[in-house]
Amino acid sequence: MVASGFINDVAYTQLSWKTTKAVLGQCLFLTLALVLPTLTHRLGLNYLIAQPMHWMILFAGLTYGPLSGLIIGASIPVVSFLISGMPAPMMLPLMIPELAVYGLLTGLLKNKITAFGSVAVALITGRIVFLILLAIAGRLNVPVLEYAQTTWMPGLAAVILQIALLPFLAALYIRAVKD
Repeated sequence: MVASGFINDVAYTQLSWKTTKAVLGQCLFLTLALVLPTLTHRLGLNYLIAQPMHWMILFAGLTYGPLSGLIIGASIPVVSFLISGMPAPMMLPLMIPELAVYGLLTGLLKNKITAFGSVAVALITGRIVFLILLAIAGRLNVPVLEYAQTTWMPGLAAVILQIALLPFLAALYIRAVKD
């Protein structure tokens, strides 16, 4: 029975985002989403490979649902820019919708296609949104496949880890804070 409850938490369970404990949890996610990119840069890791902002946004969508994921996804790049100047100003208008889509879709789809599928669909859709906005802004200077290969392929390992690990980590978090 315990195993089936954990499996359900991995696949479908989300916490209410309105309680005091939930607000504190989401503030923790926001803080970690700001700290992880700083650590990544300080350690000399390539942000394309590590994708440090994405982890906590996806985690928020998985644990607290679509509205939390959307808000955290849209606010992380703005707050990060205000604190550190990163992401670069020219990337900010592209990253806000991309990261908001990650959080929103992960939260929306978790109850429909499981956590694993929701992370995968959110990551693909967010990247497509970014690419469309890049093209609309007239900043797509190379063929789409070349762009995808140079900017998305380095992060493929992180994407696979996010799809494989985040649902389990979210379930452990849900188990730890669930009333």
